[in-house]
Amino acid sequence: MRNAVAFAAGGGGDAISAAVLGHALADQIAVSAIMSWSWDRLLMDPLPGPRSAADFDGLIDHGSGLYEVGPNASLNTGGLSTLPRLANHTNVPMLLADPEHGAVGLSRQLRRAAKVFNADLLLVVDVGGDILAAGHEPGLRSPLADSLALAAAVGTGLPTDVLVTGLGLDGELALDELEHRLARLEAARLIDLQPQDAAELDGVWQWHPSEANALLAVAAAGWRGRVESQRDTTIVVDGRCTTVFRVEAGRLANDSIAADLASVGTLDHAEQLVRARRGISDIDIERKRLVVRRQPRTSGLDALDFLDRYVQDAANRGTDALTIRRVLELTDATSPTAATTIREHLRRRRPENFLPPLYLTSPCPGPATVEGQ
Repeated sequence: MRNAVAFAAGGGGDAISAAVLGHALADQIAVSAIMSWSWDRLLMDPLPGPRSAADFDGLIDHGSGLYEVGPNASLNTGGLSTLPRLANHTNVPMLLADPEHGAVGLSRQLRRAAKVFNADLLLVVDVGGDILAAGHEPGLRSPLADSLALAAAVGTGLPTDVLVTGLGLDGELALDELEHRLARLEAARLIDLQPQDAAELDGVWQWHPSEANALLAVAAAGWRGRVESQRDTTIVVDGRCTTVFRVEAGRLANDSIAADLASVGTLDHAEQLVRARRGISDIDIERKRLVVRRQPRTSGLDALDFLDRYVQDAANRGTDALTIRRVLELTDATSPTAATTIREHLRRRRPENFLPPLYLTSPCPGPATVEGQ
């Protein structure tokens, strides 16, 4: 059996799925630690871009720039990181991917992690499949995090695989684009996720804002249907979503934006290179969203009537559920306090619809459960 450090390429949501994959592949690979960006939705952390170690108090220092995020860590820049709370849910250490020194610094952190946690393999985990992009795809919105993670992992010289699942759940690349890339890269189909693989982490969806990873969890649990996610995107959750693919990391890196980032020594430089390829960076998009972001509502009660009408219209359009993130967007719950308030109102007043991470457009009869719906 191999011992691995998993790098959640997309951040905290992918860290949850890295833990799910650790359970699913436990007979083949022992995941001894999970590394993740602290790069949260503006809902949680209103500062665009990923956080560095200097932005935290209470980290555990493992040397050579490697830090572990324990439950007592916190941001000193304002806002909230989901990683400390997530550390309570995973049974392996949660490591911070510090982007300050670009791919070069991240490679150093990964090599240190492999030494500290006795790993002989790196796993770069992506949910949705945007990491597979060559870089020209029109729907690609967030290549910086994935590309930097991939470049750093390959740069360590350690054996590295990319694990991709939840195809299309991030709403970026189209399924035909993803299937073309999987074929081009000669991806291997590993397993299909089962309900028991995600069951231990069910509790995180009571508070975590991730969408793609949340939809992967409900797909693994057996739910199928059409879901409306943030920015009015429709996602189809079906059996294809649960398949896990393995891609050789070096081959993918050489045929993607990651090739441009291999030697960068700062986050700013990495962002400039992505901007040169795409015209805009992930962080630029966050900066723009911050400018037009609505002020949060805090009561939540006045939003329920609006939500009821919206959900009825969505059902008439053939939509089976909204993500909770979409509900928060629709109700202007744009702060942690406002999000907690609206979640509590929905739990108490719409329990038949409120099934985190989903809000069903048709009430669920009997005890709420994702599996089998």
